[in-house]
Amino acid sequence: MFKPFRSFYSRLSLLFLLLVILLAASTLFIAFQAAGHLFDEVEQELNRKYASSLAVELQPFVTEEIKTDMIMERIQYMMVLNPMVEIYLISGNGEVLAYFTGPGDMVKRHQIDMVPVKAFVFGQNSELIRGDDPRTTDQVKPFSAAPLKIAGKQGFVYVILRGRNFDRSLGMIRSSYYIRSGLISFLLALAVTLIAGFSLFSLLTSRLRKLGKSVKGFEEGDYGNRVDVKGADEIASLGRAFNDMAQSVEQNIRQRNDLITNISHDLRSPLTSIRGNIETVLLKGDVTADDQKVYLESALKSVSAFQKLVEQLFELSKLESREIKINSEAFIPAELAQDIILKFKTRAESRGIDLTLNHGGRNSPFSGDIALLERALSNLLENAIIYTGEGGKVILNFEEREEMLFISVSDTGQGIPPEEAERVFERFYRGDKSRDRRISGTGLGLSITKEIIELHGGTIRLESSGKSGTTFIIELPFKVY
Repeated sequence: MFKPFRSFYSRLSLLFLLLVILLAASTLFIAFQAAGHLFDEVEQELNRKYASSLAVELQPFVTEEIKTDMIMERIQYMMVLNPMVEIYLISGNGEVLAYFTGPGDMVKRHQIDMVPVKAFVFGQNSELIRGDDPRTTDQVKPFSAAPLKIAGKQGFVYVILRGRNFDRSLGMIRSSYYIRSGLISFLLALAVTLIAGFSLFSLLTSRLRKLGKSVKGFEEGDYGNRVDVKGADEIASLGRAFNDMAQSVEQNIRQRNDLITNISHDLRSPLTSIRGNIETVLLKGDVTADDQKVYLESALKSVSAFQKLVEQLFELSKLESREIKINSEAFIPAELAQDIILKFKTRAESRGIDLTLNHGGRNSPFSGDIALLERALSNLLENAIIYTGEGGKVILNFEEREEMLFISVSDTGQGIPPEEAERVFERFYRGDKSRDRRISGTGLGLSITKEIIELHGGTIRLESSGKSGTTFIIELPFKVY
């Protein structure tokens, strides 16, 4: 089913068109009202002395009584020259005593409001003043008025400057003028809107269409699709947000693929070893007890490696989802460091590595999860010992500075190239493209360490020349969790 206003572009254009039409109609209405007011003001100003001149002419015929016939004869020539006016004789309290209008015209209001009349006659204000029209019950019109003695009492000559004849003529002209002007204005507004409005909206919404096209392409699997962002408005912000989201999704997909590849690789090795040892025992019917022990120990070693990998994956998953809660308690960092040094002392000596502990003179209590922090530091020391050759050095350093605990693990082993420095904390990343199995490890240790440090509100970074020696630096705030 065809829906002409389904797109944002067409809806926006329709809304703009309606607003333009409404604005045009409002403008025309205000213009006509202002023109009418101006016309009334000019009419009254030009005829301000009209009633005064008429009062001089009529005074002899109303001194004792109102002589209607003689008045009509006297003013007939005036009404011939200006058939649009209507003349009334009113008392001091606004009662209509006599009127001289067109034939057949009837008076519907025999009492008029005297406030406008007195303001016109006795006031000094030259602004437009409208008074009651005796031929209607609710209309007010521009008028001219002057004092007149009627039968010895104060009265007034009251002249409506725009009588019924004027209204008839103006009504015909105005109707035609309104229709013509309104139609012309509407067509002009419509033409301008169609040309300018649709062109501008097409230009403005073109970026939205491009954004929609990019989103559609991303949905269809083109993960490298990006939006060309220009400007600093809301659409540009939306484009930048899409690009950031697309970058994050693409990176997550890449990491997921790498994760699947690495897990498959790391799981295949122990499983292959386990299967090989079991098949060897089954195929050799005369396996000696000593050989059987060798095969089983080899299988058990592979099972342990397999179990360690699964446990680390499970641990990392819980750390990343923040399912692990900190079991906070106060302890002295130097004591924790001493325990970790003792834990790796024998291994380091067996490899001819000098393992040293340095710590500052301050030993302020630190609040944190001892088990998790020990795990994080053990991962760093284990890596340092693995990648440091015989005769090298590994230094564990603790220092307190400005409410912060600084911990560093330095080694003299092989460095980390700058292009790999940002990836060492990724899961399974070991910086060895050949994934040499002579170097033990799952590639999860640094990822787990990073999550533990961030769980404590700290940060971890590395410094390396890229050729030899690497230092991991941890910053932890002194605070209660």
